[in-house]
Amino acid sequence: PPSSLHHHLNNSKSMPELTIEYVKSELGDFDEECIFQAVLSRRNIPRINSLAQCSNLRWLDLSSNVIIRMENLEGLAQLVSLDLSNNKIAKIEGLGGLPVLERLQLRSNPIARIQDLEGLRSAQPSLRQLSLQHIDGSEFCPVCLKAEYRRTVSELCPQLTTLDSKRKGLPDLEREVRYFEESQHLELPKVEPWFDQSEFDPGDLYKPELVELYLSDETKALEAALADAKKVFAEAENALKKQLQSSSEGPVVGE
Repeated sequence: PPSSLHHHLNNSKSMPELTIEYVKSELGDFDEECIFQAVLSRRNIPRINSLAQCSNLRWLDLSSNVIIRMENLEGLAQLVSLDLSNNKIAKIEGLGGLPVLERLQLRSNPIARIQDLEGLRSAQPSLRQLSLQHIDGSEFCPVCLKAEYRRTVSELCPQLTTLDSKRKGLPDLEREVRYFEESQHLELPKVEPWFDQSEFDPGDLYKPELVELYLSDETKALEAALADAKKVFAEAENALKKQLQSSSEGPVVGE
């Protein structure tokens, strides 16, 4: 019917073919060898055509399209980062021809089975960062919910340093907190006192007669010093009185 044909033609126009000419037109470049970064997200691109002519391409962002397969990536010898998040990719494949790829993002794709991760085995040793979900678990691929997900990825790509924005080798804080919360109540050992009550008993130490005996020499010395001080004060007081008396009885000056 004419309406179906019209819809098909409109849909074809809205799903561009990823050719070199299209890439150069979208990026405003005239020389494919001068393309180092290509951000082509949200273009409704259905598949990846060969981009091998972009021999210096280092960063390729094809996120939020309708791509169903990882293909035709061979020849991108300088590609370091590839973002295919938010597409319709069902399994990982086609990584063998990317010799220096370091970062691969595949969040929000319908990758659901553990065997769909098998394509990671062909990834080059350069691959260090892989993301199939955000660190908070959002925008996840269904396979991320599998219990063996992280272990399988580690076995397929032992060279990874970061998976889903979590660095490998660091403690899993969420698991540690969960373990602490679920663990049984700890029974602390009974605290033994450092001192026995008997050690605080002064015994005969504070009896008045013993205190007086212990301090007798110091008491005598203090009393002697006090007596000397009183004697000195008395002599000083007498000297002061004599001085005041002689001052008041001084000679009268004649006329």
